[in-house]
Amino acid sequence: MRSEGIGSLQGSAAAAIGPPLERLIQACLFVYIIALPFRRLLFLERNGFILLLLLLALWCATNRTHFFQRTAIDLPLGIFVGWVGLSIPFATFPAYSVQEFGKLLQQVLIFYAVLYFFGVEPYRRRLVWALLVVSIIISVYGIEEFFGMAGLLPAFKQLRELESFTPGEVWLTTYLVMTIPICLTVMLFEQRRFERGVCAVATSLAVLCLLLTNSRAGLLALLAEFGVVILMLRRKALVLGVAVFCVAIIGMEAVVIHYKVTTPPGTTITVRGLRTKPLLHRLEIWQFAMKQVMLHPLLGIGYGKDNFRLVYGPLDQPDPGKDAPVLPAGTHNIYLDLALGAGIPAAAVFIWLLWRIAATALNNFRKASSVVQKAVTLGVAAGVIGMAVRLSFDQMLVGTLAVQFWIWVALCLSVKDSLESDQSATV
Repeated sequence: MRSEGIGSLQGSAAAAIGPPLERLIQACLFVYIIALPFRRLLFLERNGFILLLLLLALWCATNRTHFFQRTAIDLPLGIFVGWVGLSIPFATFPAYSVQEFGKLLQQVLIFYAVLYFFGVEPYRRRLVWALLVVSIIISVYGIEEFFGMAGLLPAFKQLRELESFTPGEVWLTTYLVMTIPICLTVMLFEQRRFERGVCAVATSLAVLCLLLTNSRAGLLALLAEFGVVILMLRRKALVLGVAVFCVAIIGMEAVVIHYKVTTPPGTTITVRGLRTKPLLHRLEIWQFAMKQVMLHPLLGIGYGKDNFRLVYGPLDQPDPGKDAPVLPAGTHNIYLDLALGAGIPAAAVFIWLLWRIAATALNNFRKASSVVQKAVTLGVAAGVIGMAVRLSFDQMLVGTLAVQFWIWVALCLSVKDSLESDQSATV
């Protein structure tokens, strides 16, 4: 009798603390996610994650359960994390690889937390709109920086590349590659005029900001994303709009090449155009990296982006690059980076993981009914394809940018539960 009484008291206590604790976790996650793109708010990301760990542990202890939900990507994700963990004892710098492995576990934890606590449609919708508003802020400030560099507006700081509020130009372009397809798909599916207009503004500003960065890899990724959206929707107006966009880009690049524009007078802007030197530099890096992969094919030299520089940078040997230093530069390719860092199996499983995310997103898109479900699933599918292209030229799936990527994936995969609940309600 006494044990039953204690059990009932514990159950009532869990029931009493459950909803407020869940709302607190959602609020902390919300603030944590909103702060990710802002370099000055990095302290919120660091301290917020510690607070989230404590709250999630308390939630699990109170409810005597966990928040991990089964998804279609569990198998490749688990194998990838497991193989990276297996490679750490064989790393050249194990301490650094352990640190990077901890960041990978952080990304996985945030993924499952968002999947669970923002799986309900109203919560998911609020988070999506908050992320769209953040993208507008990031894009507007990036455009303002461009006008400041061009001398058309007062410049708050001296820059040669657009950064906006983010940690850097490459971070900004990768972030825009992730968010543009979401802005576009919400605009295409939203029926309400005001919301549709906000999404149109967000899409236009993000595309303009990406173009002003002069990132050819970002532009190539953007065209791949447009191709996915066109292939899935087959709307004539969309096809025409993308065709006009491509013609305008080609014409602009032709002007840059013909007039050999590098740095316009009176500005700090560097126009890269279609010069071949950076591409040749990357080819030299990739050739060097592939030779090293063949020397460490199974477990690599150590997981983490900086391992390339740590291992090969200090070498006392002639620089094999013709256009720029190769050894300290990094692989500039996520697949080579993973193959060299954690072995060829890690790179192969990562490709499998990206394919599973895109395939699951497209499958959920075909079954989705609401605006948010359709927009997020198609947007994430296109975004994964764009990221696969973008990361072929720079390894930027690290740190807060990787967390941002897994948040979008979680919002996409949480649609499955909504679809299943809708189907069960109609039966």
